[in-house]
Amino acid sequence: MKALENKSLKQILEAAECLFSTNGYYGTSIRDVIKKAKVNLAAINYHFGNKESLYCEVLRRRLRSMNRDRLEKLASAIELAGDKPIPLALIIDIFARPLFESGDSPLEKNGHTSRLIGRSTVEPLPFAEEVLASELHMTTALFARAIRKHAPTLQPKDFMWRLNFVVGAMHHTLATIHQLPILTRGLCQNNNHKEALHHFTQFAVNTFTASSQNS
Repeated sequence: MKALENKSLKQILEAAECLFSTNGYYGTSIRDVIKKAKVNLAAINYHFGNKESLYCEVLRRRLRSMNRDRLEKLASAIELAGDKPIPLALIIDIFARPLFESGDSPLEKNGHTSRLIGRSTVEPLPFAEEVLASELHMTTALFARAIRKHAPTLQPKDFMWRLNFVVGAMHHTLATIHQLPILTRGLCQNNNHKEALHHFTQFAVNTFTASSQNS
């Protein structure tokens, strides 16, 4: 019985993630999830109760696993660096790579995870704010502390603006990476997560290290 429940739960979460990432929260109905997961309404109600709770669990499930990996790698980099600062490009890479690589995983051929996380920030939903605060914003704050060491002369306000722009650019890219030929008039390829990570890392490093010009 427990095995059947776990199988049903996994089917629902995977189907919902695919649909939410592709169609958004409002473009996805419980009926859509039921059809794709091949379960009945009772299974949705039993595990989640409603669509809001289902969305939050899909998001929490991915972010929690991803953040555990990011923080472990950051801790290892800090330990290896010893008294020296961690290279800024490495900090950015550790922060961003799990998000971009989720789109290249054999299990994520269509980039559902990266698109879901991207959409969750560029298309905010009030009921999901608590999940984002606990699973996303707190981790970002820890990376910001490491990045700040490479921009000690920036005023706190200036640093926070730059952090906001960098994080926003990352999530916007994740949410729209499947539309790049249209958005760039054919200059960039769809779902090229490796190239996107390379350019994002360069952009972020340049953003944090550029000199501040006061008006």
